[in-house]
Amino acid sequence: MNLRVLPYGVRRALTISLTLGVAGVSAACATGHDEPSPPPSPTVTAAPATSAGAGAVPAALVGAWESAQPGSNTTLAYRFTADGRYAYAGVLTYPLSVASNEFYLLKRSTAGAVEVDGRTLTLRPSSATTTRKDPAHPGGDYTDRPDSLTPQQFVWSLVGEVFTLTDEDGLRFIFRRVDS
Repeated sequence: MNLRVLPYGVRRALTISLTLGVAGVSAACATGHDEPSPPPSPTVTAAPATSAGAGAVPAALVGAWESAQPGSNTTLAYRFTADGRYAYAGVLTYPLSVASNEFYLLKRSTAGAVEVDGRTLTLRPSSATTTRKDPAHPGGDYTDRPDSLTPQQFVWSLVGEVFTLTDEDGLRFIFRRVDS
């Protein structure tokens, strides 16, 4: 599939899904609307203030988190360490046709420093790459292409084993703790 032929809103939703989360992406792709559907709004409470100090990663966030919605073609994962590092992987795949064993793949990986200051979580990547494999258009494929190192800032909350990141545009991304 050539992403350039998709409406701008769908391309934006796919990009956002790999950069931040999966909410609304399947709906946007399935319906063909120009803008993604709003993400689901589960009940969450504000993140508690941390006594660890600005920049420290609260113990409750340390570990692995994944966002993979049933029926979605996107999986996102974060791992946070107690010493303030993070790693991220986002993968979008879908079959090119029902009769084909070929899949489109878009993968983004980042790693860097994470800072937590109250309810604000900032990701400062020190490395970022993107890989694209499209059997229908292999001339545009690339592997581990350097990507933007622009910091990202979120409001975060944690309720039980559900970790939520909300970006500056109000898009909400929901992750669940996974065994390491």
